[in-house]
Parts: sequence; structure tokens; C-alpha cells
Amino acid sequence: MQRRYPLPILLVNAARATALLGRARIALLRIGPKDVVELNRLSTAAARRGAGRPVELEECDKTAFFISRMAARVPWRADCLVQALAGRRWLEKEGISSRISVGAARGPDGSLEAHAWLLCQDRVVLGGDVTRFNVLLDPDTTPVERTP
Repeated sequence: MQRRYPLPILLVNAARATALLGRARIALLRIGPKDVVELNRLSTAAARRGAGRPVELEECDKTAFFISRMAARVPWRADCLVQALAGRRWLEKEGISSRISVGAARGPDGSLEAHAWLLCQDRVVLGGDVTRFNVLLDPDTTPVERTP
């Protein structure tokens, strides 16, 4: 989805996304599967503190827009898990609950492919099309709906 933002908003959000991606990349050095489950729990708790406020899908769209665009431009590796961590932090700061899912699928050559994505109310915010991945790490939810 192509968005147009005024230049000051564009610059502020691009800088925010870059900082969050950098922070997520550093955090990735010491994060494990149990940590992802704990982050999901903390995100849910943070959203409860902001309860009563409807989830703003526009904020989810803005998060996806800036995180994905800046991930392609930073000088470090900002793959799916880094983007999911950064997006989760962005939404948490806005009082919006999100969760990170990790899944695996077989590639065309038979190799195992892992992927992480960010969900907000069962909507994929970051991570693209995840229908071919089997959820491995997201214990509090049911698998993402798959279309044949």
C-alpha cells in the first residue's frame, strides 16, 4: 500500500523505525525462543494497561510501512525476526497488543525455511504471506488461517 506522509512525519517515523530496528538487531544477539514467548506476554499486558482504547489498524499499517521500508535501507541485517521485534516494540509503545509468531516450511528444494512475523488481532502486520508456514512458536494462539 502506497502512503503519502508530510515530510516532517516521514522523517520522524523513519528515524523511529531505524532506531527500533537497530535496537532489535542488538537484542537478537541474546534472545531465545523463551524470550519471544515472554515478549508476547509482556505485549499483551501492556495492551491491557491501555484497555478500552480500540486497536487502531492505521497505526499497524504505519508500523508496517516504516519498519519494512527502513529494514531495506539500514546497513545491517534486518530480516524477519528483527522486523517483528521492532514492530512489536513500536506497537507496544502505542498501547497496542501484538505477538510474534515463528514458523517453518519446506522450501522447493526440500530445505527447511524458518520465518517470523508480527500479528495484531490475527492480522499479519509484518512478515508478508505466511500461509505456507506451520506455526512453531506462538503457544497462546491457534495457527494462522491457511487458504488452499
